[in-house]
Amino acid sequence: MEKLLVLKDRDIFPGAKTSDHSSYEFRLAVKVIVFDKEDKIALVGTKYRLLPGGGVEEGESLTDAIYREILEEVGCHIEIEKEFAVTEEFRDKIKRRQETHFFIAAVIGEKGKPLTTQEDEQGIMITWQTLDEAVDLLEKEVKEIPFDSYHSCFNVRTHLAVLKELKRLRN
Repeated sequence: MEKLLVLKDRDIFPGAKTSDHSSYEFRLAVKVIVFDKEDKIALVGTKYRLLPGGGVEEGESLTDAIYREILEEVGCHIEIEKEFAVTEEFRDKIKRRQETHFFIAAVIGEKGKPLTTQEDEQGIMITWQTLDEAVDLLEKEVKEIPFDSYHSCFNVRTHLAVLKELKRLRN
């Protein structure tokens, strides 16, 4: 699948210089656009709202990571409909190249509560919003997230690009 977006520090942070990415640690991640029965999508977070998902653990398939992450962060069962997009990020500050696979899925049964045990995800909040509302919220976050929230600066931009593409294709 062709990459929808390739994002580097210099695309976000004023004055960032180009780096040699050849020695960067690779991280594979999954994110999911989870639709409920009312055609609203889940956004999760403790401070900012983003699509649910996370890193693929060693030996784990993309689909196994999706099911695990959605149970942890959204607390529901889903049916994966399709892979929708792929993005790539070169995070110079931490010397990481991240490839994120975005999937579209639907909630099966009832919505639950997050089951995460990760300390940095305690207090995670879920909001269900229309695609238009989600795009509007992430556009606002792009302007508001401070540069010292390094990972959030990348995440919000990739998630917004994917949601905008989905909106474009649905119109």
